[in-house]
Amino acid sequence: MSEADNDYELDVLRMVINKFLDESTSLTKSSLNALETRRDWVVWDVATRIYSQSGCRVELTMVRDIVNSRIRIIKNHLAEEARRLIEQKAQQEAEEARRAAESNPQFIAKRKSEIFVRVRKVISKQLSVDEKDVTLESHLSIDLGADPVDLIELSMNLEEEFDIDISEEDFMNALGIVPPDMGCSLDISDILNIFNIKPKITSPTVSKSKVAEKAIVRNVVEFIWENTPCF
Repeated sequence: MSEADNDYELDVLRMVINKFLDESTSLTKSSLNALETRRDWVVWDVATRIYSQSGCRVELTMVRDIVNSRIRIIKNHLAEEARRLIEQKAQQEAEEARRAAESNPQFIAKRKSEIFVRVRKVISKQLSVDEKDVTLESHLSIDLGADPVDLIELSMNLEEEFDIDISEEDFMNALGIVPPDMGCSLDISDILNIFNIKPKITSPTVSKSKVAEKAIVRNVVEFIWENTPCF
């Protein structure tokens, strides 16, 4: 018999042996136990079945190696399944714990306080104002002097600080900012009257962007909180 014929015969035998194992085993603990405790009998049974059906003699060691391989496959599958179930349970428990914690007023207050500290730092650096001057009720434009470009850059800096994606449109909507009209210069008194805002500083004009009541630091903190549920 040529080497090619011999290899072909071995490939066919491996296919038949694996077919017998497919019919008699499954990826379960009970099947694994049966294979391990009756390994030699399984080897003999497969070899004799092949011989009885085809008259082909198969080496017992060959059958043994394939049975051992099947045992390893089942063990690996069971280990992977166990690992997946453990991870799934851990994720469920973590999610339940997070939901329970986030429904706790003390937890929410603590987390929002932590967010505010970081937001205040970003705003202070972005607008070149002292951190002590940045309060929850500070208005980004009226109190802190932010212009439209500052607000866009602020959203980008907050993205970096909190490692989240911030949609410029969502950020502006959350703060009630109207997209700038590049061709107009608005009188501050008209804008303040529209939005019922009491001025804290005086300025002759506000250009390119409307002032909004919602554009306060507190709403920036709320926006970050809502967009970082696992913060």
